[in-house]
Parts: sequence; structure tokens; C-alpha cells
Amino acid sequence: MIREAIENFLNKQKIPRDARFILAVSGGADSISMLHAFKYLNLKILVLHCNFSLRGKESDMDEQFVKRFCDTYGIAHSVKKFDTIGYAHAQGLSIEMAARELRYNWFREVKKKKKMDYIVVAHHADDVAETILINLSRGTGIKGLTGIKAVNGDILRPLLECSREEILKYIEEHQLGYRTDSTNNSLDYVRNKIRHKVIPILKEINPSLLETIHENCEALKETEAIFQYGIHQLQEQILDCEEDEILIDISKTLATTAPYTLLYETLKPFGFNKAQIRDILNAHATTPGKQFIAGNHILVKGRKYWRLYDNSKSHSIAITVPTTGIYSLGNDRFEFSVFPRPENFEIPQDPAIACLDADKLKFPLLVRNWQAGDYFCPIGMKKSRKKLSDFFTDQKFSAKQKKECLLLIATDKIAWVIGHRLDDRFKITTFTQNILMIRKAEENG
Repeated sequence: MIREAIENFLNKQKIPRDARFILAVSGGADSISMLHAFKYLNLKILVLHCNFSLRGKESDMDEQFVKRFCDTYGIAHSVKKFDTIGYAHAQGLSIEMAARELRYNWFREVKKKKKMDYIVVAHHADDVAETILINLSRGTGIKGLTGIKAVNGDILRPLLECSREEILKYIEEHQLGYRTDSTNNSLDYVRNKIRHKVIPILKEINPSLLETIHENCEALKETEAIFQYGIHQLQEQILDCEEDEILIDISKTLATTAPYTLLYETLKPFGFNKAQIRDILNAHATTPGKQFIAGNHILVKGRKYWRLYDNSKSHSIAITVPTTGIYSLGNDRFEFSVFPRPENFEIPQDPAIACLDADKLKFPLLVRNWQAGDYFCPIGMKKSRKKLSDFFTDQKFSAKQKKECLLLIATDKIAWVIGHRLDDRFKITTFTQNILMIRKAEENG
């Protein structure tokens, strides 16, 4: 059965027989049966064994067993010992995730160096059933019920239709030795509880449990494909882009038959969890400005849209302007010039041009982002102080606009909210003799 399953898999996936395969071999019954079958199908193989140093002498004995097995059958092999616990602590990972990362990093390193084609692992039908039941117990969508992929890029799993019972039968028929991981019997692990407690009961209810789960997985894979197609169709209706922001139309999302699912599928890739999606939907009628954060991504509730942007792309700016001249400030270049006030001078009405009383400020000037607690005296308010955060609210700034807003600072005071509003303390009056003009530089300037 094992050899036939592998041959059928290779034929179904149209994998050439002269391909070069890395086999991940732990020494357990599943990987040993796979290795034996690959060997007797005359396929080009290289065995890799990871010693994760998690079970002391037992781990070392697994390593020795794999070496002896490969030597007996004349199979090329390589082993590597890892400090898994140390790596997990250094990287802030669970032991399981650390082992996975170490394993596949090494596999890909060898694959590239040895010019191999595929990495083959020995997951089988029982693993699929256990994984689905674990996903169900923790909460999952359709995708979590589709099982384990038989082909995932360069990773092959040719034994997914083989049960543990069939693997042990193959081992017995060919009188093969194998190693048993003692931790597989410990009920301290969720997978073992599923394996030893839950699945036996389910098999009493349905003796063909594994076959039924396999059939369900195949059906749900198509269901998932239809589901994703529907999600993409709806996303085309609710999503838009504005520079580097993703806009999600609030009213159109709420008008769909499944706003929670649609919003979850849209925001899940950016790190938002189910609880946050519920909070976002519950806050859809609140005052604009409410923020939801997932890693580097921020979702801000606006009047019409939820606005999503990557906060890591916003960099703080602090630029010194030592004297007159042309300087790059953010995404634009500005020219600073000082000149005597002409007779009948008319102040430009363009908000992108600033004209200030040059004698009320002193170089060097500073251009920086806004900070919490900043305030200024907006021109026309007769030196009344106003928090910059309140000014942003009044002007209906988005979170992104606030992040990117630059200030011109003179003697520790805000002289200009660049492109938006001057400070009254630096305005031109009838007593002004010299003018500092700041305007965007010409493209060839």
C-alpha cells in the first residue's frame, strides 16, 4: 500500500521519476516506511535527520538508528544537532515553532546546496484527522477543515491517504525497525489527547472515520475555493486605495449578508483577530478617529471608510534649516527666502506658501513631525492657544495626515503647520520690515 500510494501520488502530481528528493526521516514508523518505499522505487533520495536535543539520550538514539538504517541500505544521509531550547528562547518562539523553523531552514539550505528538487515529509491520514480536530477545538474557518496540503510549493506529503494502521502493517511485512517517541504517549499534549482519547471514540461511531474525513477534506477544498471567490468579488465592491492607505467602505460592508466574515477575511492577513473584528463592527457608528492596532498596521474609523495603513512606513522627521536656500522636507522641496517687504505687498492666499515676519524668528529653524502636547496660535485667533490635536480634529485630518503633518519650529514655537495654517505670533503686520517666504521649489530648482 505504501509504495502504491507514493507511485500514485507522483503520477497524480506529474512529478518526474528522475527528480531528486530530500526525505525528512525522524526514525518513526511513518518516515521509515516512506524511506523504505522510496528506496525500492529506485528514486533519487537524500535523507536528512534532525536531532533537536529535546529528549536527551533518546534523541541521540534516534539519530544513531537513522544512521544505521541508511548505512544498511546504502542511502546517502546527513544529520544535524540543534540547540532547540536555546533557539526558542532567543527568538521568542514556542519549542514546536522553533523546531519547525530550524528544520525547514536546514532543509532548504541543503536543498539549494545539493541541487535537490523536493522536500518530502511523512504526514499521514491520522495526522490529518488530528489536525482537523485540533482546529475544530480551537476554532477555525473552512480552510482549517481542509486538512494538510499534499503539495505545498516544494514540500511533498505522499502518505496523506495512508493510515497509521497501514503504515505499521507495511513495517511488519518488511520487518523494519523503527523508533518510538516516548512523548507520543503523554497526555500533556493536545495532539496526544486527540490521538489516544478522542479518535478511538469517533472510530467506534464510524469505523471508516479516516476515509470519511478524507472525503470531507476533498469536498471542503472546493468549498473553500468557492468561498474565496465570493470574498474577492465582495472585496472589489468595498475596497479602494488612496496612496498607501487601503479604504474599506463602511456602509457597503455592513450592507453585505456577512459583514463579519467579509471584514475578517479582509483584515486577517494584516494581523487582526476575531475579537478585534467584532470590536470594529460594534464601533461602526462611533465618532470618527477610533483606532484599532495589529502589529505595524493601524485601522482608523473615518466617516465613510475604515482606513488601513502600515505605521512602520511612517518615519519621524527632524530637519534643521540653517539659513535660506532649498531643502527637502518630507516628500517635497521648499525654498526659503528673505527679502525687504515691498510696498503694497499682497500676502499669497495659497496655503502651500508661507509668508512670515522674518524679524520675529531666527535661523536655524527646525522642521519636525507633530508631537502629543503641541499647541499653536492659529492665525486670526489673536494669540489664543489651540492644541494641535484639536486643530486636526476640526480640519478632519485622517490618522495618516496627522502622521505625515510637518511643523516649522522657530525658537521652540510652531510658526507654521506646513501647508495648512500659520501661527498668529509670526504673521506679517503693518510693522513688518522683512519677509520670510517659504514655498515649494520649482522642479528644476
